[in-house]
Amino acid sequence: MDQFGFPPIRTTNVDQFSRRLFKIARDPGKFNSLLKRVIDPVPNWTIDQQDTGQYFLKISKGQASHSSEGLGEGLVSLFYIIDALYDSEDGDVIAIDEPELSLHPALQRKLSRVLSDHARTRQIIVSTHSPYFVPLEALPNGATVIRTHLNSDSTCCISQLDSKSSKSIFGLMKNDNNPHVLGLLAQEIFFVEDKIILVEGQEDVVFMSKVSEQVGKLNGTFFGWGVGGASNMKHITTILQKLGYLKVVGILDGNEQEHLGELKGEFPNYHFFAIPANDIRTKKAVPKKDPVEGLLDDDNSQVQPKYKEETERLFANANEYLQTQ
Repeated sequence: MDQFGFPPIRTTNVDQFSRRLFKIARDPGKFNSLLKRVIDPVPNWTIDQQDTGQYFLKISKGQASHSSEGLGEGLVSLFYIIDALYDSEDGDVIAIDEPELSLHPALQRKLSRVLSDHARTRQIIVSTHSPYFVPLEALPNGATVIRTHLNSDSTCCISQLDSKSSKSIFGLMKNDNNPHVLGLLAQEIFFVEDKIILVEGQEDVVFMSKVSEQVGKLNGTFFGWGVGGASNMKHITTILQKLGYLKVVGILDGNEQEHLGELKGEFPNYHFFAIPANDIRTKKAVPKKDPVEGLLDDDNSQVQPKYKEETERLFANANEYLQTQ
């Protein structure tokens, strides 16, 4: 058994992994139990031998089967990760590089839960480009988020959340009225290069695109579905600052200008402004609520002429800020 037919997905020392699978195959109960948390039902896997004497991983279901050469890389990669976890002990350190590779998003979500559970008693270090592997719910238990990025002088920089920012994230996650503030779409922001645009809520994200079509597109990426209200903008901005983002634009409704002074004072390197109307869209009167005149007209399709010039100026200033080094 000098050579083994397992592909070198997770390690250059393929022989070591192959020998471990031989041991697991003799009593796969614990391994399969852990694998089932990600793939249910667990595929029927065995180790087979070619006529040349080379061993390979074989997955079968009914009459159909695949060798390790014909398997998707995601499944083979998953075997490596489960192997690293299943016989680990409390206090062990486990490092995993890009567990999302070739793995279906539904399986990424399940695998992330498995890693979080093991992290209760082990140190799990994950390098990832997937928001599924940023388990923010683990922050109160000692987890942290570290972002690697280029600085303004093109040098590599590493930024890490501090304990205060981590507590802010956990507080935002418990906001039942805005459960999406740090949802999956918002977590994607941890992986973009820079130039983040913060707005108050989901209406602003939706209708700001209509405004952009008429006064000039903002050259940045919106943060999820908004920050969940003007009072949350400070918390989200702090998180982005701790993670090393250089260019952040915050846009408030006209009736929330009271927050501008504090934001500009605390984050002088970022750019904040308020739109010239009280809201992004016009809202008709309803019981117990007065009408609200918005930046957009009654149909919420066109920027009101009296606000257009000022909005064009504000957007142009924001874009100038985003483009400067």
